[in-house]
Amino acid sequence: MSENTSKTSNAKTFAERAATEPTALHKAFAAWIEAQTGYKPDLKTVQIACALRMDFQRSEENQDSLKARKEEAAKAKLEAAAKRKAKLLAELAKLEGATTEPAEPVKDEAADAPQAPAQPDAPEAKETPSEPAEEPKRPVRRRRAAAAKAAE
Repeated sequence: MSENTSKTSNAKTFAERAATEPTALHKAFAAWIEAQTGYKPDLKTVQIACALRMDFQRSEENQDSLKARKEEAAKAKLEAAAKRKAKLLAELAKLEGATTEPAEPVKDEAADAPQAPAQPDAPEAKETPSEPAEEPKRPVRRRRAAAAKAAE
């Protein structure tokens, strides 16, 4: 890829490109922009934007801007990772703290009293089933009336 040697030659090239008449492509592009957005762009602006787009992307100003954006994104990504790690470490410490509690909880008088079941209406679970559980009944498949008459 060749680089332009000086800014003065670039300015001359830019001025020359801006002085030319819009091509059919520029006109079609301007019409397409209007159809897609409802905004009527200036034809000369569309022409200049099309002609200078690649020069802008190669420019030092744009490259510096892209570099700064990438650095900011990388920094934000590292900060987010650090926050996630701190949150996970806090959760881990909380869980490890819960497992290092004494094995026997401290008894109080309310714990010695018989407790009511959590759900009084719920049936009690059998510890060892003496009978095999019943299989659920299958739904009966019914045929359409027309199909039933045809089958007779």
